[in-house]
Amino acid sequence: MNQSSGSENLSCVEAGCSDAYLVDYLFELNGYLIIKGAVGAEDIAEMNAWADAHWHYMDCAQRGGHASRTDGAWIGRVETHTYSDADGINFQNIIEAGAVFERHIDHPSWIEHVRRWINPHNGLSLHETLLNIRGRDGYIGIHCGGHIPCSYMTFRQANTGEWMVGQINCITALEDIGPGDGPTTLIPGSHKATIPHPKLTGEEGSRTYRSDEAAGIALGMRELYLEAGDVLLFTDTITHGSAARTRDGFRRMLLYRYSPRWIRSRFNYAPSPELLERLTPERRQVVDPIPLRSPPGA
Repeated sequence: MNQSSGSENLSCVEAGCSDAYLVDYLFELNGYLIIKGAVGAEDIAEMNAWADAHWHYMDCAQRGGHASRTDGAWIGRVETHTYSDADGINFQNIIEAGAVFERHIDHPSWIEHVRRWINPHNGLSLHETLLNIRGRDGYIGIHCGGHIPCSYMTFRQANTGEWMVGQINCITALEDIGPGDGPTTLIPGSHKATIPHPKLTGEEGSRTYRSDEAAGIALGMRELYLEAGDVLLFTDTITHGSAARTRDGFRRMLLYRYSPRWIRSRFNYAPSPELLERLTPERRQVVDPIPLRSPPGA
């Protein structure tokens, strides 16, 4: 599926692309990259089956009636959550939901790109992992940009070739996401902006982190269309959000946020002993990058 202009987009690369220079160039230039066919059909089917099996949690009453706090119903170690009604439902801490979600932790289609951009000296951590389901009229308001002085919204690529990216969002499409489906939208290159988007400014020069309007209608926004199994990587620094869904049905996607190991997880979920026991050493290093220490016998 081609992107919004109807022409081939240079930020689309084939899974397993070995030309790291080309990948780095496009990511540094635009702030995002799409990897086509990154996740296999069997994994996509397994994740969709998990969503189908827990569809009743789409009913707010099943989640304890909470609308915008991380205190919804729990499914084992997975917590139901929404940032706002328009955002849809997030199944937070989704890495605790089974092996298919564990495989996403260090998926070979993107993990080496992420390690390189965050920088091996910084290590990796998972800031947030969730499966999102969003229905008709749902959207994400425009937010972020290079002007925000936040540690995980940094983006530096020095002339020496050393990267330092504060956070990389990895979206896996669990179904085709095209026009009218509420696709992710962003402004290419806005990760380098030093002044906020007009929608993020108020009276007398005040600023807001996020607009209440759907990002798809904002100045400069570009809709990014994905087929099931495609993966969208973008720096959280870039000004982004999503268009409002205008079609019936639901958009489904998986979101993993990678940060340097020094940045704690967003909602402070403690990994279960069972999960840590199952993980490979490489995955455990990402999930629990700075294990807590205690004196002997404590």
